[in-house]
Order: sequence, then C-alpha cells, then structure tokens
Amino acid sequence: MDGLWRAIGVLTVYPLPETESWTPATVGSAMVFYPLVGALIGISLWMLYVMLSALFAPPIVHVLLLAGLVLITGGLHLNSLAHTVDGLNRGRSREDILQILRDFHVSAIAIVVVVLTVLLKYVCLGQFPSDAVLPALILMGALSRYAMVQLAFFSPYALASGSLGEPFVRGVRHEHFRTTLLITFLLVWGVGGTRGLLVGCLVALATLGYQMYCVRRLGGITSDILGATNEVNESLVLLLMTMMY
Repeated sequence: MDGLWRAIGVLTVYPLPETESWTPATVGSAMVFYPLVGALIGISLWMLYVMLSALFAPPIVHVLLLAGLVLITGGLHLNSLAHTVDGLNRGRSREDILQILRDFHVSAIAIVVVVLTVLLKYVCLGQFPSDAVLPALILMGALSRYAMVQLAFFSPYALASGSLGEPFVRGVRHEHFRTTLLITFLLVWGVGGTRGLLVGCLVALATLGYQMYCVRRLGGITSDILGATNEVNESLVLLLMTMMY
C-alpha cells in the first residue's frame, strides 16, 4: 500500500512523511495508482456536488466544485500549466524554454491560459444533467492522471540527471505502465462504458501528440510539462463528455 499512499501524497495535499524518498523505484510504484487516485478525487468532488446542490444554484455549485478541486490538489498542476505555457510560447530554442521553465515568474499569457482552462471546466460542468456528473468527474480524474503516466513512460527526460522531476519520468517501467493501463481500462469501462473508452482513446491520442511536440521542441519532458498534461486532459475529458450527453 506504500505506492498508493505516495500517489495520494503527490496528487493531493495529503502530507507525506518528511523522510519519504523520491527515487525512480518509489515513484514508479506510486504512479501505478494515479488513475485510481484520480477516480477518488472525482468521487470526492461528486460528494461535494451533492451537498452543495442542496444549498446553492448550479452556477455557484460549479464554482465551488472547482474551488474544491484546487483545495484537494493544492493547485499544483495549474502552476505547471502556467510555466509550460510560458516556456513553449516564449522560448525560441531548447535552452530558452528550459530556462523559462526554471523561472518562478509567469507572464500575462500564462495567467490567461490558466483562467481560460478553469473557465472551460466551469462551462462544461454546466452542460451535464445531474445523473452524468458522477461519471464525468470520475473519468476526468482517472484519465487525466493516466495521461501523466503515459507521458512519463514514453518520454525521455529533458533535463540533466539529478533534477527534481527525474524520478517521475524515469521511474515508470513496463510493468508499471501495463498495470496502470489495466486499472484505467477497468475504471473507464465500469464508469463510462463504450463512451468512456472512446474518450479514453482520444485522451491517449491527444497525449501522444503533446508528447511528440514536446520531444521535438525539447528532446524530452520536464515535471512542469508532465503536470500540465493533467490540466489539459481534465478539460479535454469534460469537453468530450459534453458531446455525449
């Protein structure tokens, strides 16, 4: 169960022991559980949705639901999205992009993209009938976290050895990815059926395209690029789900 607790500690604000070691082995075993933790986040959001719906109008519920998502995850991947937008937008060479990714500051365009991403999620949530909210939230959580594992498994690491994000990219072995794929398949099939599997295939293709672009620009990925794919695919899953209800 150590891998599951590590996955919860990485993807949520749940505190891990200060002595926790981040090595390719420990990270790889944790990433197996990313889709499951994503599904648990989706279920937690649905429970919040049910409680809030008894008190507030739908637009207010959807805003508070997204606020709950930020509280649960600590907004970690929104920060990665902002840095990734800055790096890929402003950088002209591989070295420029990597230097921008290391900068703590973000530009106006990065903030705009983050706002538009959150706004897209808000609008999509408003399109679902009440009985579709639970599967949408579970698929959003599970598939976006699966995409991170897929990206890490198939991509080289762009920075020098010893960087913070290195274990997350180099720690996923074949057995980890196969197990992640099986867990994701069972979750998506059980929750979304054929429609869920279709959405999952489109997410995998979108992640492949993102990976190819990043490898061409950078020769690999970084922790920020890995985190950004979570935010992009959360929005993509909700957008695709609106087309099916």
